[in-house]
Amino acid sequence: MNGELAPLSAAGEKLAGLAQRHAAEFEPAAARHDAENSFVTENVEAMRASRFLAGTVPESFGGLGVTSLHDLAVAVSRLARGCPATALSANMHLGAALLLARSADTPGLDPAHQRGLRGLLMLLGRCRVVLSHAGTEPGASLFAPATEAVPGPEGYRVTGRKSFATNAEVADVFTVFLRVPGSDGEPRAGTAMIRRDTPGLRVERTWDALGMRGTGSHDVVFDGCLVPADAVRVRGRLGVASAEEWIGVLAVNYPMLGAYLGIAEAAAERARQAVRARARPGSAEQLAELRLLLTGARSALSRTGQLLDENLAGPLGDGEAEQLMAEFQCAKLILNRAAVDAADLAMAVVGGRSYRSGDPLSRLYRDARAGGFMQPFSPGEARAFIGAAALADPREKC
Repeated sequence: MNGELAPLSAAGEKLAGLAQRHAAEFEPAAARHDAENSFVTENVEAMRASRFLAGTVPESFGGLGVTSLHDLAVAVSRLARGCPATALSANMHLGAALLLARSADTPGLDPAHQRGLRGLLMLLGRCRVVLSHAGTEPGASLFAPATEAVPGPEGYRVTGRKSFATNAEVADVFTVFLRVPGSDGEPRAGTAMIRRDTPGLRVERTWDALGMRGTGSHDVVFDGCLVPADAVRVRGRLGVASAEEWIGVLAVNYPMLGAYLGIAEAAAERARQAVRARARPGSAEQLAELRLLLTGARSALSRTGQLLDENLAGPLGDGEAEQLMAEFQCAKLILNRAAVDAADLAMAVVGGRSYRSGDPLSRLYRDARAGGFMQPFSPGEARAFIGAAALADPREKC
């Protein structure tokens, strides 16, 4: 495909190659999962077998060793050409695994918690575990979750509800954002790794959406779940956007933009094939417009990924991390728009048959529409954040 993005590391090249192979394998069943609103279970099993799901686990733990967010986004984009729902599901696992690998090396980490993370990384390296990143919940802000972990003699009791937990259908472990009562009376931010078989945890099958229907993004309820103390990490003040918090958001959510590039690329290719089969007046100009959309989307994704890789390699101040978040939000708006516009224009090129619910372009259009609803942030919130960041001194808190 002309102008397609390429990975910048050997590990990224291997992951992207696996993604391209899987895309061809998964495309035939994408329509069925969409029509049935069924999770892409067999695709997850295939990605286990190929060790694609170990892509962001360090080689020392048996993984492929991808550390570049840019390269992960490229691999996600190639997978999305065949099945966007599978690409989104894979990203939420791979991004969470990458963040766990970074967290395991955090200086001053509690030794018991570190041992727990390393044990989980060993399982991830063997593709024995699928992750669900459970961060979103009704009525709560990004860094002030309502889900609470109350400490006790046996560990923590976790109570709350999370929505849009991609992979909830099959996840073995849920990474959960929560609040923890502080000893000084001030609540703290925390993260828990909660096993699926924990008593009190249940998955409610709430996912029945317009697009991305194969992701199994159900609600997860925690009803007094007892979680070992070494599976919970207590961080800073609740509601404070520190550099560590921003880095966690970026590691999981930036590569997800690759799914929307893949949608745009798949839609543009279907339009090109239609014109090659039967050219119509104005079709050359429409293909030119599609190529412009792809050029802008690819540039935004690649530039932002390389910027994140460069900056996340070293220490960051809170203000600097917020500026990187603003760059991500710019790229998100560009990629989300490009996916919708490309699918819409490709439908215009192909004509009326693409309006039928079973047509691949109809599905790609509906999948593309998911981007604007995925946090963080919604389009209005993103513009407000970008504007505030433009006025801020990156050396200070925005």
